[in-house]
Amino acid sequence: MHGREGPARDDLVLTPDQQTTTDAQATHDAQPLRGTLVQLNVSKGGMPKLPILFARVSVEGVAGDWQKNRTYHGGPKRAVCLFSEELYGWLRAEHGIDLTNGAVGENFTTRGIDLMSLNQGDRLRVGECLIERTAVRAPCRNLNKWDGRLLSIIQGRSGWVAKVVEEGMVRPGDSIEVTQRGEMRV
Repeated sequence: MHGREGPARDDLVLTPDQQTTTDAQATHDAQPLRGTLVQLNVSKGGMPKLPILFARVSVEGVAGDWQKNRTYHGGPKRAVCLFSEELYGWLRAEHGIDLTNGAVGENFTTRGIDLMSLNQGDRLRVGECLIERTAVRAPCRNLNKWDGRLLSIIQGRSGWVAKVVEEGMVRPGDSIEVTQRGEMRV
């Protein structure tokens, strides 16, 4: 008999691996889930992308935007590219590389949402559209035109690409909200 506490429950004790997974999940779930679209950018191909006042975002990407090399850029799973003002600030402060929004070729320049914490499958409402993060963008060799060190410095944080789940209009000042968390990486 186990007394008032009830039966022994060895299954309530977490192994170190389970605890790490639980801690990672808590961190994943606790990241800032809101931000702002501070700049919307397009180009006829290449970098920099330049600011526009508004655009419709479809499964093909941001209206008015084009990529010269469609093998590596654009397409349904890479319709939108995101980069943050915080990462531009990091490049300035830590590496002395002073770039303006749109310079690395992103469509959405964000503020206040931790893009580094996003995982594959996370869904974000941006204005009227809903996007789903699909991958970290592989850095393009053309980034070195800004600084010969840039390609290696931003490896793993060169931008995030997303597919469009719901089409709609977006404009600078629109809120960004994570509406659904995808798979967590441990």
